[in-house]
Amino acid sequence: MLWRALGDVMFVLHAAFLLFFVIGAFLAWKWAWLIWVHLAIVVWNLAIVVIDYDCPFTGVEKYFLRRGGETPYEGGFINHYLDGTIWPEGATPVAEKVGFALVVIGYAGYFVVRHRRRAKVRGESVGPRT
Repeated sequence: MLWRALGDVMFVLHAAFLLFFVIGAFLAWKWAWLIWVHLAIVVWNLAIVVIDYDCPFTGVEKYFLRRGGETPYEGGFINHYLDGTIWPEGATPVAEKVGFALVVIGYAGYFVVRHRRRAKVRGESVGPRT
């Protein structure tokens, strides 16, 4: 029972980690310190995609499932839980590109917001002059 619960906890942590990957830069618009946490997660995810190795979260979840008497799923977390559920089956490469595009958009917005806040503090105009 404990092992299965730990497997569920790992599922939730993994899902939260992936959600934060997609929206973390947008959250940093409000809480600037989050950008550093988010940057570490972006590097982590980029390495997993580029180097193509198994995410340690997945390995830990599968370990807990095995210890709890369940048969772990084949493949990775994204292919098992999201592919064919959140997006059409087989569209994971497109979903990855969309995720990374949202990260880039989030960072662009972060720097715009940061620039405007700094300009306001200095008393400079940040909008169009009329």
